Amino acid sequence: MATSDFALKNHNVKAFGQDAALVIEMNNEDVSSSKPSPFSNEIDNYYLTLHVAPRNAKKDYDWGSNRSVLLKLSTNEVMQMASVFLRIMHTLKIDKRKTSHHGHVVYKNISVTPNERGGLLLSAGIVPVDKDGLKPFMHMVPVSQMDCVKIGLYILGYLAQKTPWVSSESIITALRLSEAKNSK
Repeated sequence: MATSDFALKNHNVKAFGQDAALVIEMNNEDVSSSKPSPFSNEIDNYYLTLHVAPRNAKKDYDWGSNRSVLLKLSTNEVMQMASVFLRIMHTLKIDKRKTSHHGHVVYKNISVTPNERGGLLLSAGIVPVDKDGLKPFMHMVPVSQMDCVKIGLYILGYLAQKTPWVSSESIITALRLSEAKNSK
């Protein structure tokens, strides 16, 4: 798929739990006002976000509420997410990521751990830096084994688009080598 085709489609992958749901979505940063660089291309403006939303009283997921967690993932976090969902790494922890949440300064925490029923358990929550009325919360989304595969392949596809000169097999090999070195 050519990079110009990305702007025409909404690219995301979702997993739904009983109490919360998650979506990992590709977004395009608006850089129309900045000067083009000879060292970057169109795909450099794309990034992934992780969004976790609770279920509301109407049995829908409340994506726009102040109880949902939205996090723009760094390149390292994207690679770690690929590793954990492709089962190269066993766990992932993004801890105390200081950011804003609906006008409040908070720490956002994300963890992905093995689920005793198979698959993985993703936990996402916030802890306010200042106790100014916003209460901490945490959502848990059990991710089935097949959803793990779907999410892992989606993230791998994103990484392959970001590094078109590197094959998917090479990306997986690099992630495995990195994990082997870290586990020693």
